[in-house]
Amino acid sequence: MIGFISYSGVSSKLYALSSEFLNDEDYKNLMAQSSVQDVVRYLQATRMYSDTIGNMTLEEIHRRDLEIMLQMDLIKDLKKIFTFFVTFDKDFSRLMFQRYEIENLKLALRIVLIEMGSKDNVENLKKQFFDLGGKASIDPIKVATSKNQDEILDNLAGSPYQEIVRNAFSSYKNSSSSTLIGVLENAIDSWIFARIISASQKLGAKDQMVVKTLIGERADLTDVEWVVRAKAFYEIKPEELYNSLLPYHFRLGPSDLHAMCDAKGIKELLDFLKESPYKEIYKDMNEETIIDTITIQERRFLREKSLEAITKFGTFSIASFFRYFFLKEYEIMDIISIVEGVRYGLKPEEIKGLVIRKF
Repeated sequence: MIGFISYSGVSSKLYALSSEFLNDEDYKNLMAQSSVQDVVRYLQATRMYSDTIGNMTLEEIHRRDLEIMLQMDLIKDLKKIFTFFVTFDKDFSRLMFQRYEIENLKLALRIVLIEMGSKDNVENLKKQFFDLGGKASIDPIKVATSKNQDEILDNLAGSPYQEIVRNAFSSYKNSSSSTLIGVLENAIDSWIFARIISASQKLGAKDQMVVKTLIGERADLTDVEWVVRAKAFYEIKPEELYNSLLPYHFRLGPSDLHAMCDAKGIKELLDFLKESPYKEIYKDMNEETIIDTITIQERRFLREKSLEAITKFGTFSIASFFRYFFLKEYEIMDIISIVEGVRYGLKPEEIKGLVIRKF
């Protein structure tokens, strides 16, 4: 009864919004377009994206501008949906928005640490970040234009991220910038995953299980991909690598994660993954293909799990919420991949291999 009261209105709204997702025919048509302008023009005629990009100027289309506009459409949906909840924990809903601030922070850190500060002017930088208005606790522009690590920390003062970043800087002060970025992103993801799991304890028993499962699978695969890339590109001691992983485990326990970190090279790690709870993802991979295919295969797995959420947990649960937003996140990723494929003149069959959706 509690689930029905909490989700009766929102389930109907999410069902209506879900009918606006692109279908298989839309995907095929988008992949067959001859230019990026044609892709955008097609999207402007769809129910899902017409309001968001209907007035977008086609002459000068930048990939990041389109991506930000589509992501802002998702945030708009997020705000809209929370107004339909009869009862819902405010801390949990706040964390759903905070995920986008974290994406701003991670992008800002990549700009300043990898690109050694951006040469873009402030107006160009603004276009790269989500505009979160009064919900933001940091200014990503200030972070992105910091001159050094001390200035980064100063620009994070008063936010929950300052101590996370400070600890990463301290622990990995002798690392390369690319290694440090990986450690920072995992530390930031650790923080948000832990907060979401903790906030879910205020929800009902069924909703707690939904969060534990859907967020837990994402956490597990975030760890797997980080370990794979660390083994392929960096020299990180097993114990340091283990300590950089997310503190929340779902299907992968501490012994599994230790085994992954202790693996001597990609082959040994891959052998372990092919016997792990997620073996279906990695069964067809080898040492040569894993780096190029791991991200897309993991996302395809997670998309399938999102599709199954309603069947597994029922309509009157938070599963309906996660199903919609995860599926839209993946659809936006696919649109950007299609845009890139069309831009570089790839054939539809080649682009098909780049998208998350299977059809």
